[in-house]
Amino acid sequence: MRDTVDGMDWDQLEEFIRAQMKAQPRGYQVALAERLGIAQPSVAQFVSGRRSIPTAHVATILDELGFKLAVVPK
Repeated sequence: MRDTVDGMDWDQLEEFIRAQMKAQPRGYQVALAERLGIAQPSVAQFVSGRRSIPTAHVATILDELGFKLAVVPK
């Protein structure tokens, strides 16, 4: 897995997050839902792509996955 991803647009970021979430062990979605203060079925919808990942949750989800979002100058 790469440490950094340059030039990623929003769709690519969502795809990356979804792939990482799908690779997590059993129980991950329940724990993430609790941390986000939402129901587990909402997390399942994020993972499946039936629902877009809200921008308000991106940093927390990335943190749970062991990543961080960085905005850097061109």
